[in-house]
Amino acid sequence: MEQSLANFFRKGNLNTLRELALRTTAEQVGSAAAEYRRIQGLEQAPIPEKVMVCLSTRPGTERLLRVGARIAGRLASNWYAVYVTRPDDKGHGDPEAYHRLEEYQRMARDLGAKVVTLTDRNVSDALIRFAQQENISHVVFGQSARSRWDILWRGSVLNRFLSEVRDVTVQVVPMQALKRIKAASIQ
Repeated sequence: MEQSLANFFRKGNLNTLRELALRTTAEQVGSAAAEYRRIQGLEQAPIPEKVMVCLSTRPGTERLLRVGARIAGRLASNWYAVYVTRPDDKGHGDPEAYHRLEEYQRMARDLGAKVVTLTDRNVSDALIRFAQQENISHVVFGQSARSRWDILWRGSVLNRFLSEVRDVTVQVVPMQALKRIKAASIQ
């Protein structure tokens, strides 16, 4: 029992609880202010900021979630962790990748995100449509693991998103290369 209590009151857990409390308070204050403006017939407040983190099954995606949670916490805004699956993907591919995705989605929920899974043949189209429908103001992408030649030849989700969606802040987070992650886990 004592060990459970000692492990619970770690700095990371306390920071997470603080962020959740601040976010909840900000939402309550925002709702109360909106209700007051409505009752008093005052001008509408600006549209709230929303954050979208683009999930992948790549190792290191937890870093994207932490960045997205920090941005959403600073903005006192709602945020989404979005994963796009293709219609022909039955989830029977790489079991490790599927397990990582489940972990990332659990982590996103724990950090306060609404987890959304979209199905579309084209990942770019799905992300663009979601961002526009939800009035997303901030997007977090992971840096591509593909070569520059491959990106030039076949295009990239990020480049397509940037060309189609305006008035959105996009942050590209460097991700560790798979080789470095494996080497670190072996040591």
